[in-house]
Amino acid sequence: MLKRLLSLLAVLALLGNCAAAGTAATGPETHTLEMKTVPFYFGAPQNQVPDGFPLYFADGVEDLPYVELDTWAMLLNEFIPEIQPQLDTGFHLEVIPSSEDGTVSLVRENGSLMYVDFTGRTLTFDDYGAFIQHAAGPYQDMMNVPPLDASGQPNLLVQTATYSRRGKTVILDLAKYEIPMIAQDGIFLLPLQTLSAFTLYGKNIGMYYNGECLILANIASMKAPAEEVQNALMAIIPPEAVEQLLAMGMPQEMILEFVLEQASETDEGKAIIDYYRTQYQNSIYKLYTDGPKGERSETLAAYGYHELLLELDCFYGLKDAHHITDFETFLLSTSLAEELVDPSAEKADNAVGMITDYYLDDGHSTFLSHSSLLEADTQNASTTGISGAKSSSLAIQLSALRQEYPDAAQPYFEVGNTAYVRLDSFDFDYNTDYYAAAKAGTLPDPSGDTVSLLYQAHQMITRENSPIENVVLDLSMNIGGAAPAAVYTLAWFLGETRFSTYNTFIDSETTSVYKADLNLDHVYDEKDTISNLNLFCLISPMSFSCNLVPWAFKEDGRVTLLGRVSGGGSCAVLPMTTAWGTSFRLSGSDRISFVKNGAYYDVDRGVEPDYIIRSYQHFFDRQALTDYINQLY
Repeated sequence: MLKRLLSLLAVLALLGNCAAAGTAATGPETHTLEMKTVPFYFGAPQNQVPDGFPLYFADGVEDLPYVELDTWAMLLNEFIPEIQPQLDTGFHLEVIPSSEDGTVSLVRENGSLMYVDFTGRTLTFDDYGAFIQHAAGPYQDMMNVPPLDASGQPNLLVQTATYSRRGKTVILDLAKYEIPMIAQDGIFLLPLQTLSAFTLYGKNIGMYYNGECLILANIASMKAPAEEVQNALMAIIPPEAVEQLLAMGMPQEMILEFVLEQASETDEGKAIIDYYRTQYQNSIYKLYTDGPKGERSETLAAYGYHELLLELDCFYGLKDAHHITDFETFLLSTSLAEELVDPSAEKADNAVGMITDYYLDDGHSTFLSHSSLLEADTQNASTTGISGAKSSSLAIQLSALRQEYPDAAQPYFEVGNTAYVRLDSFDFDYNTDYYAAAKAGTLPDPSGDTVSLLYQAHQMITRENSPIENVVLDLSMNIGGAAPAAVYTLAWFLGETRFSTYNTFIDSETTSVYKADLNLDHVYDEKDTISNLNLFCLISPMSFSCNLVPWAFKEDGRVTLLGRVSGGGSCAVLPMTTAWGTSFRLSGSDRISFVKNGAYYDVDRGVEPDYIIRSYQHFFDRQALTDYINQLY
């Protein structure tokens, strides 16, 4: 490892002048530093770290925290193994400072490193994919499923082969992005947000500082439960009224207000509302939003803007498709750059919402929650883009049509010789021991869990004297979900399946081959697949982010695709934050791909069906569709 480190440092010394071309290196600066130990919480209000966490503040600016690199390494060494212990127990980060030339190296146990040059003002990764990968996982793995289950036996998925082209060395010019770096009196400091973005996003977690305390949390959970409340209440009020509001283009907050008003008139609705109110009051998000309110300092506003540019340039996976060379040029062509540097956190937050929901409009990128600097009742003012509005309209249309055919809403349904398996999303519970649950008869509800549904469907389809000759996987209203569930589905149909990704940040490519254990006997064999049957997949433009599955079917050739061109959505979702505490999602740099003639192609434009079904009504008439299928062979 040391030999590799010295070789890289020699290369960096040669490239130093090129890396900062066009940017004058600044000389040593003296800063007035203040260190504060603030309360620190890990994932939940009850998980307060006893000794707190030391943050540095420079030159009297109290809303832009810095972290010493030694302290950051200790943080990662302590908490990364806590997040997914079955995958990261071997994680270790070592700090190698060099006070003579103002550089610090953070070296992983796998030999990959992050090299910080405070003189040249650059941040370098020899292989970013290796630096953020799980300690026990393969290169650029998106499954996050341990190879062994809780009992030490083979788990749901097994990787039988993998082929990788590792990522290139990337040198980030922090001077160009005006990211402050402080090396002074033997202390090496980077802004909290920069460290959080480039070391924690790969775990879907981030750091939040609200002026009073520091929080390490899952980004997706750092929002008010409005969506969950609405979904829970929709089941107890007439859906027609909500569909009418959606069709009229009513803002989400007005729809939620209507749902709350209608549901609060029933005892069941009151119970649901009280439950979520209690959940919110005890949530880490509530702890975060209880911080002081007000405007951002000019220093934080400027840093937050440039840090956001850096992160978007590195992590947005669809820049080419959106004709974005760099995000500063893109934002300056709109009014958003001015909004993002305004002291008002509300203006900046709304600009983030406009970037994700209106301009990018890619189905994955979306605003999640506001900065703690805003009052809790402040609403986001972003506008849905053209594609988002079209998708919402189609969702309403298909939902209404499917209600006319109750059989189509069943997770599993048989018509004569044809079995239908409906998956509206790919769901995978990382905390469930599926093997123990299957033995105890306590598997999760199959309507909301892919493994449970496929296990039960597999038992039905392969039962003794089964009449089933055709199996139709209905993805016509599938909005995506967890990659392991999608691969589990592919392996069920194909016996063995490939999963390929291209990383737009580091130009790495990986193809992994998987088998799945469908009958939950810890053995991967022919009893786990239905590849000997006539297989079909039903898709529509609403089939979004699940595109991996129909593309894999198309590439394999054994599964017949029915319906309309699927919706797209090739990039894995990447939860992100801003330096002032906003949460949002982005189509990340991991781009799911299909491989043809050795080349990796994205699947964002959707896949063409083998047989077009023009009327959406025919998607859900199971008898008519069965008759049609039986005529195809």
